[in-house]
Amino acid sequence: MHCIVLVKQVPDVSNIPEDAWDREKGTLRRALLESVLNPLDLHALTFARRITAADPDAKTVYLTMGPPQAREVLVECISRAAGDAVLLTDRAMGGADTVATAYSLALAIRRIERELFDGSRDYLIVTGMQSVDGDTAQVPPQIAEDLDIDQVAYAQDVHTDPVLTFRRIGAQGTEDVVPLRFPALVTVTACTDTLYRGFHSARAARSATIHTWSAADVGAASEKVGIKGSRTTVYRIFSPSEDRAKTCEMVADPADLVRKVQAKYRLATGGPAVHEEGAYALDGRTPTHRGGFWILAEREGDGIKSVSLELLGKTRALAAFLGEPVAAVLPGADAGDLPAELIAHGADTVYAIEHPLLAEFSPIPFKQAIAALVREHAPQVMLFGATPMGRELAPRIAYACDSGLTADCTKLEIGDYAKGGQDLVGILKQTRPALGGNIMATIMTKDSPTQMATVRPGVFKIPPRDDTRSGDVIRITPDLDHAGDGIKVTTVESFVSKVSIRDAKILVSGGHGIHSKSDFNRLLQPLADGLATLLGDPAKVSASRHAVEDGYTSHDYQVGQTGQTVAPKLYVAIGISGAVQHVSGMQMSDTVVAINKDPRARIFNYADFGIVGDLETVVPQLIRATGEAN
Repeated sequence: MHCIVLVKQVPDVSNIPEDAWDREKGTLRRALLESVLNPLDLHALTFARRITAADPDAKTVYLTMGPPQAREVLVECISRAAGDAVLLTDRAMGGADTVATAYSLALAIRRIERELFDGSRDYLIVTGMQSVDGDTAQVPPQIAEDLDIDQVAYAQDVHTDPVLTFRRIGAQGTEDVVPLRFPALVTVTACTDTLYRGFHSARAARSATIHTWSAADVGAASEKVGIKGSRTTVYRIFSPSEDRAKTCEMVADPADLVRKVQAKYRLATGGPAVHEEGAYALDGRTPTHRGGFWILAEREGDGIKSVSLELLGKTRALAAFLGEPVAAVLPGADAGDLPAELIAHGADTVYAIEHPLLAEFSPIPFKQAIAALVREHAPQVMLFGATPMGRELAPRIAYACDSGLTADCTKLEIGDYAKGGQDLVGILKQTRPALGGNIMATIMTKDSPTQMATVRPGVFKIPPRDDTRSGDVIRITPDLDHAGDGIKVTTVESFVSKVSIRDAKILVSGGHGIHSKSDFNRLLQPLADGLATLLGDPAKVSASRHAVEDGYTSHDYQVGQTGQTVAPKLYVAIGISGAVQHVSGMQMSDTVVAINKDPRARIFNYADFGIVGDLETVVPQLIRATGEAN
């Protein structure tokens, strides 16, 4: 089994100087930044090495797209595990969004198959789930869509004996996945092993042969690469502080911190904040896009996932500005009574797509069914939840429908755009964090029949249920061909939680900065108990992804992009760095307290109160202070 490892040279997001931003163009001056190998791609190297190690005839090819200096990441890869390398570089490819990037890389993969693998299709494409500069996770599924192959997303582990098996985070829980046809694409979100560089291997890598290909070398059409081939463009970039109402107050004394939290807690309301849209009016003008506003309705157990209901409320508000109807797309084996729930929460129409192959989530049959419906009706907007399912499915649907897609939005609004000869009316402005949360970007879709976006759970409120509403239910039986038979999935552990942290009023959350499971239990639960007694509401313990992966607690307690989205009245983050994947799950908390030994930790950017110090000292002092304050 051969492997193509997709890697990317990315800026070091831990240190971005202010002059690195070109705010007029909405781009980053990458030459002013230190460049590194994308961290999740380093995990992909380990996966590939495990897969090819058992077969002496297996080949590994590292592939990257970027400027000539991106050659350095290929050298680094070869120094960690020997292999061939391809640098796809061309000025015409500069400024590409995910669609144009996926198109170019897919062409390069086809050439690797023809020439370096001698036509063999027994290979895997392995890459990190996302890159830290974009954080979109869109390029891998769009490459899979271009190549018409299966994807295994969110992989955390791999075994080759007795058969090739990936353990991953699925839509409903932890799953074991066995690919049944090749090639296939795997995205990696975690791995415990790291491949290190040796002195001799690093020196040998400097003289390794690296194939350099241009757009013409892979047969790329000039209108489909770079800026010309991109379906989205940056409208505005700005600092997160410009869009954040709170400023972190640093406190030195733990007892003083407890008093401040107690005073603020009495004023907190709990629940997610609401981004109110400003008034917008067409004033007799013709909008650039016409058509309905759609959302994808995800199932959860016997009901509808909360983020889908959140999207219905927001979509109704946006569609009202343009006088357009709202529809929900509900895939599954049998819609049952769920369309009534969607109508009660704001849908005018529910497209119930029913087919046995849609009983469990699989990206290809879901994509085929939904993309066909989108192409037929051409809605002007379609929104997805930024869930494991949404982040895997939305990029494939957007690519199949020739539409742009913006990932992980935290704000949506209707507005106009006039720049460079373009005059767009009533478009969807989509705001999201980028570069590890260091910057916010407002993005607009261009040259697309449908404006698409994924939206983080918990950003908007669920609208009140209104059972007096009426709507249309259109049942559809799609024509699905080979879909669904490319991978075999076995559920290992369901995410149907044995505990619920989503509705907790107080959460005390621990991260990688807590160095052991015993410390996690010894420090967090007593603080949670003390805050519960002090503030008069039950308190629960939760965790970051790193803490779960370190074995401190189970996935039931995980907050973040691949865990649960929470909006408590009080969130206490202990030893949590503030990675964007975690912040996305807790940023709507009323009051956030951050405790970290690193004064530059990103979590302080999202906190109301912060305290810098050693956790072994600060947390016991906080526990004592909660008891003394009663």
